[in-house]
Amino acid sequence: MLLTSLLTLWCGCAGVPDWPADGKADAVWVEQALEWRLHAATGRCEETAKAVDALTLEWISESPKIVVRIQTQEWPFLKFYSGLKTPLIQALALVQMQQGETARGDVLRTMRRVVRRSSNWSYRRVRPYLRDRLPQTS
Repeated sequence: MLLTSLLTLWCGCAGVPDWPADGKADAVWVEQALEWRLHAATGRCEETAKAVDALTLEWISESPKIVVRIQTQEWPFLKFYSGLKTPLIQALALVQMQQGETARGDVLRTMRRVVRRSSNWSYRRVRPYLRDRLPQTS
């Protein structure tokens, strides 16, 4: 466990919650993991981020209390950047866990943060799609 913690810090994954002892996530772990995943720059710990994604998405899909429904027309950036579906699901689930009601502005702010801190997307290109209005094309 100490070796894993030191390796995690060395690799740049500071703040990631300890992995569940039995490998089965619970609500407390998922909330902590989602907070880390949506706020951390995960470029140096992609494998850890993928594992957190898998476990949190599994828990969300099995949870009777957290229901995430995505309508593409409500989140138009998904038409152009479908890879943002995972963080969108996670952001919507975290808002439900913490507040109960989804505030679109809060979710869009979270999505902008995710894109800014990710090496997968160019923030400059994605930013116009993460606003309440689609960018104008000529």
